[in-house]
Amino acid sequence: MFEWLILSFILFIIYIIMKKPKTTTEKAVPVAKSEETPVVTAAPKAKAEKPVATVETEATPKKASPAKAPAKKAKAETAKPIVVEVAPEISVADRIGLTAGSIWNYVSENGATPVSKLVRELSEEEKIIQRSIGWLAQEGKITLEIVDRAETVALK
Repeated sequence: MFEWLILSFILFIIYIIMKKPKTTTEKAVPVAKSEETPVVTAAPKAKAEKPVATVETEATPKKASPAKAPAKKAKAETAKPIVVEVAPEISVADRIGLTAGSIWNYVSENGATPVSKLVRELSEEEKIIQRSIGWLAQEGKITLEIVDRAETVALK
């Protein structure tokens, strides 16, 4: 019986190791249409901001259908490049700070609010909201109370 326990434990460990998800830190970059050729250029740097990458693509003019022949042949139009701006990624510390401000404004407008309602109402991940609440509590800006088994956030 003991051998079966050991064998099942080893198989369980192997299952956990094999099931471990593959994580990557790279984000998917939007792919341009096959007809367009993207050109990536960097915008000039600002003092306290990260550079914004821009993508230029050439627009192809629409061809007239053979059924609708124009009376006069128009000159070929030159294609104007389309500029698409890619916003820089916000760091976790900045996200926490911005979310702390959102929590402060929400609680000041609505009064004492359960944490679960903040998670539902704010458009941010729960872990970022929890960290922001911790930051506000550490700074002494809010109080945390347990009311009917629910954590409630209120301003001091």
